[in-house]
Amino acid sequence: MKKAFRCAAALFVCAALLFTLHVPCLALGSSEKITACGEDCAFYPTIIIPGLGQSNVMVTDDNGEFLLDKNGAKISAFPAYLDVGSMIRIAVFPLLASILTQKDVGLSAAFGKIIDTSFGINTSDNNGQNTGNVKTERYLYPYSEFNDYEVESVNHHVPFELYPTELPKDHLYYFAYNSFGNHIDLVDELYEFIQMVKAQTGHDKVNLVPLSQGSTIVSAMLEYYPQVADELHKIFFVVPALNGSIIIGDVFNDRVNFLNRDYLYNGFFDELGLLDEFTARLIEIALRILPDEVMMKTVAEGVRHLVEGVMTKSTAMWTLCPPEDYPSAAQKYLSSPERANIKAQTDKYYQVQLHHRDNIQKLVDHGVQVFDVVEYNWPVINVCERWNTMNGDYIIHTTSTSMGATFANVGETLPEGYVQQNTHCTDPTHNHISPERIVDASTGLLPDATFYFNGNRHDLTQHNDVILKLAMKMIADDEIRDVYSSPDFPQFLFGRNVSELLPLMKTAKELDRSGLSEQEKKLLDDALTKAQSTLDNNLASGDDLKACEAELRAILVKLGAAEAVPAPKDPTVLRSISLFLYDHFGTNGFSELPALTIKLIFQKIVSFFKG
Repeated sequence: MKKAFRCAAALFVCAALLFTLHVPCLALGSSEKITACGEDCAFYPTIIIPGLGQSNVMVTDDNGEFLLDKNGAKISAFPAYLDVGSMIRIAVFPLLASILTQKDVGLSAAFGKIIDTSFGINTSDNNGQNTGNVKTERYLYPYSEFNDYEVESVNHHVPFELYPTELPKDHLYYFAYNSFGNHIDLVDELYEFIQMVKAQTGHDKVNLVPLSQGSTIVSAMLEYYPQVADELHKIFFVVPALNGSIIIGDVFNDRVNFLNRDYLYNGFFDELGLLDEFTARLIEIALRILPDEVMMKTVAEGVRHLVEGVMTKSTAMWTLCPPEDYPSAAQKYLSSPERANIKAQTDKYYQVQLHHRDNIQKLVDHGVQVFDVVEYNWPVINVCERWNTMNGDYIIHTTSTSMGATFANVGETLPEGYVQQNTHCTDPTHNHISPERIVDASTGLLPDATFYFNGNRHDLTQHNDVILKLAMKMIADDEIRDVYSSPDFPQFLFGRNVSELLPLMKTAKELDRSGLSEQEKKLLDDALTKAQSTLDNNLASGDDLKACEAELRAILVKLGAAEAVPAPKDPTVLRSISLFLYDHFGTNGFSELPALTIKLIFQKIVSFFKG
C-alpha cells in the first residue's frame, strides 16, 4: 500500500513539474553593513537563486502561523499539501462504490476534489496572486547568520558544506521564493534583494547563480530592470530554463502522454524514470481494477483540475512555457475576460523570452561575465508527447538550457560529415563538437563560456560534485574566464552522482579499526584511496565513480558497516502478465475480461471452421 501511494505521489509530482499588477515587495532585512568586509575586499557577494521547489514554502493556518506535523516539523506546501487523512476521506467511498459497480460513482469528481484540496493550496486569483495559506521561509541575511535549521534546509537543495569555497560565508546569500508565485513580484523581490546585499556587504556589484527556474526570474529582471547590468559582476547559469521546458509547453497544449490510454497501460510507468520495472508493471495490472473508461475519466479530471485550477493561474509557471508554445496555450487558458490580468503579465514575460539572448549579449558587451552549465543526453520525462524527440536533461530540453546549441537526439550523433557551424564562435582553432559528436556548442550564444555534462539528470544536479566545485570556484574568483582556462574544467565533462559514494567514504573513514585484520585494513585503505583519487579527478566519469562505490560498499558490507543494495525484484512474471493482458484485451478492466474472453473464443471457433 505504501509503495502504491509513493507511485501515485510520484505521478502527482511529475504532473506538478508540468505545471500589470504591482504589489509591495518583501520586507527586506537590515540595510546596515553586517560583514567584516574591508574596502579592498577581493570577493563579490554571491546570491544563489534556486530552482523549482528548492525553497521552503510551508503551510500556514489562517493566522499565518506554520502548521506542524505530528513530529513538530513544518509542513511543506510544494508541490502540494498532501493531507493523507483528508484524501482518504474524500476518495474511500467513491472508490469502493466504483470498484463494486464498475462505474464512475463519483470517483472522478472525488479525484478532482483531492487535486483542489492538495495542489490547490498553490493556486492564485485572477490577478496572479497566491490565495493559499502558504509562507516562504526567506533568508534576509548572509549564510554566516543561518541557524542550524536554515543551514540544513538550504544544504538539502544546494550542498554548500560539502564543497568549501574561499568566498567568505558572510558574502553568500540564498534568495528563496515560491515556485508557484507571481513572476513580476519575484523579479521585484530579487532586485530589492540585490540592493539589500549590496548594503549589507558594502559592495557595488554582486554575482548571481540562477538554477533552473531561478533563471527565469533573472532573465525577466534583465528586461524589467536593465540598469541592473551596472550592479552585476558575474552570472553563472546552472541548467537554466531560459526558454522554458517542453513539459509545460505540452501540458499547456493538451499533449499529455498519460492521457493516452494505450501508453498508460503499456509503457508509461516503465519509461517514467522513477520506478523499477517490477513496480511499473504492477501498476499497469492494478489499473485494470476499474474499466478503462472510468480510469481515464478519473485521470483526465485530475489533470484538468491541476492545469486549469493551479498551474495556468500561476504566472511563475507560465515562465516555464516555451515561447513557441505560448500563443496557443494562452489562447486556450487566458483568453477569458476574468484572466485578462494574468495574460497581461504572461504576455510581458513572453517578450522576455523573445529577447533573452539579446539581453544576455548586452550584459556580456557591458563587461559582465556570463557562464552557463548544460546537462544533456537524457530524454525529457515522458509526461509530455515530445519527450523523446529532442535532447534534454530529463526536465528541460537542451536548446533551452544552452541558449541555442545544436544537439543530436538521445542515442544518436550529429550527421556524418557535420562540421561546427560557428554561429557564435569566430576562432577557427576552437573545437566545440563534443567528443561523442552529440553537441555543437558553437551555435549556442556563449560557446566559450558554456560547460556541458554528458548524461547528467536535471533533478540530480546537486549530486554532481564537479558542477558544485565549478560553481564554488566561480563565485570565489575570476581565475576561470572561459572553457579553456583550466584543464580541470574543460568544456565537455561527465554526469556524476556522488550521493551514495560520499556517505560510504565517511563511514569508511570513521570506522573503528581496532577489530580489523591487517588485510581488512589494507583492503579498506586501498578502496578509500582509489575512491578519493577518482573523486578528485574531474575528468572521471560517472561509471568510474560507480565502480568505486560498488567496491567500497562490498568491503563495508563484509565488515558489517554497511548494508548491501537489495537486488531488484524480478519483473519477468509481471511483465508477461501485463503484456498478455494488453495484447489480448487492450486496456479493458478485469470486469470486462470474461465477456471479451468468450468473444475471443467464439472468434477463434468461427475462424477455425472458416479456415
